[in-house]
Amino acid sequence: MSKEIKELREEKKRLQEEIELKKGWISLLSHDFKEVFGNLLWLIQSLESEFVSKEDFFNLWPRITKDAEKSLQTVNDTSTWLKTQLDKYKPQKTELTAYDLFIALKEGSDEALTEKKIDFTFKGDESLTFSNDSFLILFILKKLVNNAIKFSESGKSVDFEVLRSENDIVISVIDYGLGMGKETQKLLYSFEGPVFQGTNGEVGAGLSLIIVQQFLSLLQGEMEVVSTEHKGTKVTIAFPEITT
Repeated sequence: MSKEIKELREEKKRLQEEIELKKGWISLLSHDFKEVFGNLLWLIQSLESEFVSKEDFFNLWPRITKDAEKSLQTVNDTSTWLKTQLDKYKPQKTELTAYDLFIALKEGSDEALTEKKIDFTFKGDESLTFSNDSFLILFILKKLVNNAIKFSESGKSVDFEVLRSENDIVISVIDYGLGMGKETQKLLYSFEGPVFQGTNGEVGAGLSLIIVQQFLSLLQGEMEVVSTEHKGTKVTIAFPEITT
């Protein structure tokens, strides 16, 4: 009986966390869309009523564009997340090579790396291979690398470290950029956390690590964030291989 009670409590806790996550997600979507469409409508009406000049209109347009880009990213991330929520998503076994993942990430981030003159470096065994879900792993790593680039100053480097530790694969993405204080780190996995601009004014919805944490849970993985303000951030994920 005690075992059944324990299982019921764990299931209740899981469902409560899931409900809170979905409530936070809906709230975020509602806020973002209300903001971007509200600003756009105000701008158009102000132009029509000549409350703002054409010059002011076009001066404000870049801000509206950034808000729209942020909302589009929120929609894309939500769509990806929903794929894992429907029909009890089960990770699929695929043979992956750490260095191939690094190359894919480098090619996918080429424009941002070039713009900021960032050196993206691989550290570890280039021949290291492991079995896991390519969709989840690549999405997780893209988010971590995008954040590292976003908060790095021009001319800095971002390191991609890989190693095998007993039964786990351990991957770290390290940047030497803005870093975070302890209070900010406490809000990393919360919808209530602040949304920061990158060093070049890049914007985001603040969803990256929330999704990463969710996807890692599907892989029975863990994440650790070590950060020092003005010195940089190291995000490490560890997960077992899929054996069946």
